[in-house]
Amino acid sequence: MLFHIRCKDKPSQMNMRASTRAVHLKYLANFGDSIFFAGPTYTDEGETVTGSVFLIDLEDMAAAENFAKGDPYRKVGLFESVEIEQIRKVIPTDD
Repeated sequence: MLFHIRCKDKPSQMNMRASTRAVHLKYLANFGDSIFFAGPTYTDEGETVTGSVFLIDLEDMAAAENFAKGDPYRKVGLFESVEIEQIRKVIPTDD
């Protein structure tokens, strides 16, 4: 199943994000090809990080919740909110 995970950072937490980045990336590496996309979101000026987005293929919602709970960014309290939704790929088709 595909999941969209949107994590919104608490305001003014760039230092926390920076100090946890290496362990966060190491954690993500454990999921290999299951992650179709992972990256930060930004404010309109493109310089201030506001959160993270993931598109990931996991077994079920419980696995998606465990993935999100295990993220080092979440463990240190970086996120103000985390939203998880199941999604379906429509385009491009896999013909």
